[in-house]
Amino acid sequence: MARFRRYFPIPYLIVALAAVVHIIVHSIRGRELGLASVGALLAIVPLLTFMLSLTLVQRARTGRNQYPMLALAVIGTVLAFVEFESPASWYALFLGLIPSFAYIFWYSKIDRSAVTGIEVGATLPELELYDGEGKLVTPSEGKHALYMFIRGNWCPLCMAQVEEIAAQYRELEARGVEVFLISPQPAPNTRSLAKRFDAPIRFCVDEDGQLARRLGIDHIGGVPFLVPGYGSDTVMPTVVITDPDRRILFADLTDNYRVRPEPSTFLAALDARR
Repeated sequence: MARFRRYFPIPYLIVALAAVVHIIVHSIRGRELGLASVGALLAIVPLLTFMLSLTLVQRARTGRNQYPMLALAVIGTVLAFVEFESPASWYALFLGLIPSFAYIFWYSKIDRSAVTGIEVGATLPELELYDGEGKLVTPSEGKHALYMFIRGNWCPLCMAQVEEIAAQYRELEARGVEVFLISPQPAPNTRSLAKRFDAPIRFCVDEDGQLARRLGIDHIGGVPFLVPGYGSDTVMPTVVITDPDRRILFADLTDNYRVRPEPSTFLAALDARR
């Protein structure tokens, strides 16, 4: 079932946009925006604009359940069926109500049941890391480490999170922390990402997702369909902070790809252990 999720976002956006255009054109030609059409737009547009905003507006996290959007989907669908008109009423149901609930409570969810060895107090297994040039990356002795597993350059939330970390690097460095950004994306994409940020962050490639599988954080079918150049599988967004002995001081295993920790959370976790 997990593999089917990748076929949801982009095909949905294409079909929903086409439906909205159809409703508007039909209304203009008929010189009337009926109740069914109003309801359909009310049901579809909130989810459509929310999903598009994730790619257009840089932000590292959103609210979890988006209740206003769900409420509009319900209200819009009810209105569309009060004055039933095909296809607008069906648009409201199948491109508004059902996808809104599916996106929030199905697509956004991450199954963490396979995670192994990532919990506060445990010792993180030794990770063999390589940079975008294929060179072995060795953590410095006596330093804390922050490992951030990101899905890839295609993920706007991950990119916003990387920018936050880059901006916060001096505060982390002052606490004796090295930052490792790890992604299963192709090496050229990691090299491109490294060039974007002027911070001494270690950008690493998890070739074929081997480390992710070892830790149980591989995300089968996590790359949306029609995103080129990244394959179909990726990694679950994960952050782990360890002490110099690889003992885990902090771990964020979010169960929702849109819910990420605030940057201040990392500093607070480090300061609490000092």
